[in-house]
Amino acid sequence: MPKQNDLLPTTLIPFVNYKERSLISSFTGMPIAEDPRKKKDPARFSDVIDRVWESWKIGTDVSPEQKISENWSKLVGVQLSNKCAPERLDPIKGYLIIRCSSSTVKQELTFKKKLLVKKISGLDPSFEISDIKIH
Repeated sequence: MPKQNDLLPTTLIPFVNYKERSLISSFTGMPIAEDPRKKKDPARFSDVIDRVWESWKIGTDVSPEQKISENWSKLVGVQLSNKCAPERLDPIKGYLIIRCSSSTVKQELTFKKKLLVKKISGLDPSFEISDIKIH
């Protein structure tokens, strides 16, 4: 003879909340069915990270900002690279924004603006940088 639980499998009660399962249980006279969502195995952390990296396009294509950041010490020199950094590249307006630690560094970069634009264009001809804004 089948058990009471075998008469009404939990798969027939898909994704209902506790109140609904309780109502069905009291109506049928059977114990409350277990929530089918609780039987689902948790996702592996590495799978979640892989999905996030794919959706955010991390580690796939090298962006212009990333290429400039990777070569920053070659572009401005080792001493200046510790005191300033590229902040943002605006490809529509054609300028690079650089954040500096002091006014002295800002002044020195202002003198090297044209040379810096040339060096950045030398990294990749597709970088259409016409000006540099220093903050």
